[in-house]
Amino acid sequence: MSQKKIQVIILGDGAVGKTSLLKMYQDKQFTQSHMATIGLDYVSSTFHSPKGEDIAVKIWDTAGQERFRTITYSFYKQANGVIVTFDVTNATSFNNVKNWLESIYQHADPNIVKALVGNKIDLENDRVVTYEEAKRLADQNKMPYFETSAKLNKNVDELINHMMENVYSKMFSSMAAGESGRDTNTVVIKQGNKDNGGSAGGPPKKSGCCWDIRRL
Repeated sequence: MSQKKIQVIILGDGAVGKTSLLKMYQDKQFTQSHMATIGLDYVSSTFHSPKGEDIAVKIWDTAGQERFRTITYSFYKQANGVIVTFDVTNATSFNNVKNWLESIYQHADPNIVKALVGNKIDLENDRVVTYEEAKRLADQNKMPYFETSAKLNKNVDELINHMMENVYSKMFSSMAAGESGRDTNTVVIKQGNKDNGGSAGGPPKKSGCCWDIRRL
C-alpha cells in the first residue's frame, strides 16, 4: 500500500515572504535577503496521525514572477491545499490576491483547502493593508485569514498546522467513513524530514525546469 501524501502550494507576488515563511517553518531560521525562487522549490515534513500513520507532506514554494505562472498553474490540479500570501506593507501584493484566487478557481480542484496570509506584520509602521480589509476578502472567499511574521516566527506554525489538519480531514474523512474505527481527528506535525537528498538548509535535488508532483 502506497504512503499517503499531502501536497500544498504557496502562492503570491514576488518578495512577499513565501520562501521566508517556509524556511522559518522547517529550519527555524530567518534570512534577511535571499535569491528569488526560480520556478518551484519545496520543503518536506511528515504528519503523524493519532492512528500511527506517517503522512508525507510537501509544501511547494512558487515564484511570483509572471514568467513562471505557466509552471505554477500546472501544479494546481495535484495540490490538496493552497496558501495565498501578500505583504501587509505592499498594497499591490494585496490587490493581486484577487488574481491569484481567480487562477485557483480556474485551475485547481474546486474543493481545495485555502488560506489567506498577510505576512511581514513585524513592519507595523509601514503597514498599508488593514486586518479588517484582508479578513473581509478572506470571508468573501470562504477561507481563514492569518497574519504572520517570518522574521519573528509569529503564527507560522499555527498557519501550517491549520492547513495540514484541514487538508488531512478533507482528504481522508470520506475514506475513513468507510473504515470502521478509523480516527480522523487532528494530526500533529513531525518536522525536519527533508527528502530527495536535501539538507536542512539546502535545496532539494531537481532536474529540468518542472516537476510532476504526482511522481514525488
